[in-house]
Order: sequence, then C-alpha cells, then structure tokens
Amino acid sequence: MSQDNVKSKNSWKNPVLLLLSRGRRYLKEEHIAAVIAALSNMPPSPFMLRDLDDFLPEEIKNQKGYRRSVSGLLETLVDIGYLSKPSQRKYLKLHPTLSQHLSTSLFELAELERKKESPVSKEEKIVRLSNEREQKSK
Repeated sequence: MSQDNVKSKNSWKNPVLLLLSRGRRYLKEEHIAAVIAALSNMPPSPFMLRDLDDFLPEEIKNQKGYRRSVSGLLETLVDIGYLSKPSQRKYLKLHPTLSQHLSTSLFELAELERKKESPVSKEEKIVRLSNEREQKSK
C-alpha cells in the first residue's frame, strides 16, 4: 500500500464515528457519517426511519442489513441523548446537530479529567480491607 493510501485511509478516523461504528456489521464510518448528515437535515419534528431515505446513499437505504444497522444506530443516539423516541417507530432530534449535543459532553469530560484524586496507598487499602472484614464478622 502506498504512503498516500495509508494517509488518506487514516485521515478518515474520526473518534466519534469510530466508536459509533463499533459492533455494527454493515455500517462503517463513512456510513455513520452519512446517517449523521441525514439526521442534521431532518426538521425538528418527529420522523421515522423511512423519512431519512431522501438523504441516505442508495447502498444504505436499499439493503435490509444496512437498514437494521441504521435502526440500531438511531437507538444508540437515543441512549446518548441526541434523539428521543416519542413512539415506537418515531424519533425526535433533541439538538440541531450531534456535534452540538456532544460539545457539552466533552466539556463535562474535560472537567472529570481535571479532577485530582489522591492515589490510594497500599497501606490504606490494607487498613480499609481489614476494617471491612472486622465489621462483617461482628
């Protein structure tokens, strides 16, 4: 593989797309990007999976396995709070774009990373464990 091919292939590795594509047999990162772009085009009213068809590539909208994977991706986006599910087959965007939704989460993550927890020493672990055993035996 040439050096240019390696660079172009690695330049696509967006960490969010990579995480969202994990465990999905059919959807690769470029498919996830297409679904996210389609979602950003949806109006702020409830929509169904078939309403995304106008914005999705033919490859995704015409094959059953891809459609199931898109449905699973939408469920993941519900789980992380980007979408809600007002009924069994309808979805609703809670934020204009996924990036806007994730930006607040990134700030929260940065705050968690800044927290300084004092490391627990081995002696402290032993004392805690022996105290817990004494309390259980009583």
